Amino acid sequence: MRRALHVLGIICLLLIGMNSVHAQRRRIFTDRVAFGKVTYPSTATITANMVDGYVKVTGSNRFVFPTSDNSVYRPFAAAAEGTTGAYFSANPAVGVTTSHKGGNYPPLPTGAPFPATSRDANIGKVSTQEYWDINGATATKITLSWHLESGMGSLAPGGNLSKVYIIGWNGSKWVKIPSTVDAVSLFGASSNTSAGSMTTNAAIIPNTYLAYTFGADLSATREMAPGADSGLVADEGTEIIKPQSSSPYEVETAVYPNPVRDRIFVRDSRKIKRVSIWDLNGRRIISVNRAYENGIDVNSIPAGIYVVDVEDEKGKTTSRKIIINK
Repeated sequence: MRRALHVLGIICLLLIGMNSVHAQRRRIFTDRVAFGKVTYPSTATITANMVDGYVKVTGSNRFVFPTSDNSVYRPFAAAAEGTTGAYFSANPAVGVTTSHKGGNYPPLPTGAPFPATSRDANIGKVSTQEYWDINGATATKITLSWHLESGMGSLAPGGNLSKVYIIGWNGSKWVKIPSTVDAVSLFGASSNTSAGSMTTNAAIIPNTYLAYTFGADLSATREMAPGADSGLVADEGTEIIKPQSSSPYEVETAVYPNPVRDRIFVRDSRKIKRVSIWDLNGRRIISVNRAYENGIDVNSIPAGIYVVDVEDEKGKTTSRKIIINK
């Protein structure tokens, strides 16, 4: 009996330890629709707070963003000036989470939802538990974390974390981003199916994707077939990922330059019906038809992050995230 109680006590302590990362932190709320955010210097180590909403960093040290949603603490890490992000404890295919003010937010961020059915053929599963909106114009490695609620054990084929990757929504589908499980996770312990983190193998510009989450490769090995990653490769001698010209999606739609100061240009192999620019509150700022061919003047738009929707004649819309600098 005494031995049984001793074992039970150890189990309880383990469970308390696993959940203490949530319970010991004070919750701070920001308005996700209004893109409200808490700003920290990149030299800070946040142990007392978790932010239900967006977090921004100043400085270029590697910073662990204390992001959460409805008491679910799920930090991410990056190392680039101005990186901003939020965590959503929701199915990305729905894109809706509850508001601390009551009721639900609309689908967020702009461009949501992100259906699991739209994905590269070599992605077998897409997480239905969570996703992140991470913004920024400077390349950085990105680290995402998981915990008990993430259901990583069921997402990973046979519980094998070597077959799980970070994936990004590129405007029309989920694509793989080469990544590696961290030996020591953002939670300070070794990564396993119950809790851990993984980091992109190369630096990427956060604005490349509208959302990030986890996906699983159901093939026998972690190796990817040539070109399987929708053309995302790293140039020799640098870690910054950029699209290959052979990627059909990237050839179809391009919005540049990014960041932009004065005028953006849109290139698309299809015939464009309309180009619209939206702010992160879901307000359409600009909508043009043929006028896009000579570039779109954005001088009147305040500095910030925006989403450009490119609609073709068949009604298909492709979204791109841009930063306007002043």
